[in-house]
Amino acid sequence: MLGHILPMERKGRRAYIEPERVCGLTLLRAEVPVAPGVRESAVRRRVEHAARLLERAGTRRVLVPEEFAWWEELRRQGLLPVDPAPLCALLASRLALAALERRGVPPGRAVVALRGGRVSRPFFQAAAELAGAVRGVAVSSPNGGEALSAHLRQEYGVPVLEDGPGFSADLALEFSPSPAAGRGETLILHGRPDLKGLGVYRRDGDWPPGFEALPLAAALWEAGTLSLNDLFCM
Repeated sequence: MLGHILPMERKGRRAYIEPERVCGLTLLRAEVPVAPGVRESAVRRRVEHAARLLERAGTRRVLVPEEFAWWEELRRQGLLPVDPAPLCALLASRLALAALERRGVPPGRAVVALRGGRVSRPFFQAAAELAGAVRGVAVSSPNGGEALSAHLRQEYGVPVLEDGPGFSADLALEFSPSPAAGRGETLILHGRPDLKGLGVYRRDGDWPPGFEALPLAAALWEAGTLSLNDLFCM
């Protein structure tokens, strides 16, 4: 079961845990009392106590609010964050189009670079989806990149450009660490994703309060509570 650490401004010293239902997903919530004036050392102890309770209850991954500052205390108890990178990779083409729209670049005039150590399924899927939407695609990957470029030329007839020295794309998507990293605006879709201010949203309402949105979206998608069609990017 997933956990949910939630600091609350209330009296008391110890956390308590109870089940909660969020967007159709059952979580185990640990409320941590954080009243004004409580010293930081005391807050850390309370967070670590809450993490210990969740770990003993069988929780291994947790969701937290925005601006949560006590991951070190959670990791000491063996608790890890929900990884949003797989979801971000599957939403890559939508994120790219949203980034271009935000910058005022028409997709039909844009060149998008796709970078990574290998052509994974999400990498391939994003390339195919963007090939029908943008002016050009540049593929940079030592494992599968040439084959993907050939496929895009044959299947979609779009210009597939070489991503190298002197090349400039309107946007880049990085699916895994790449030697081409760092050139132009790049959406990082692996490790700790960096979407450059873009967000992932529900089509049928706002995210509930008390959660960092992207990991919550990933948890709901993993559980099958939300599908990719239930999400949009902007």
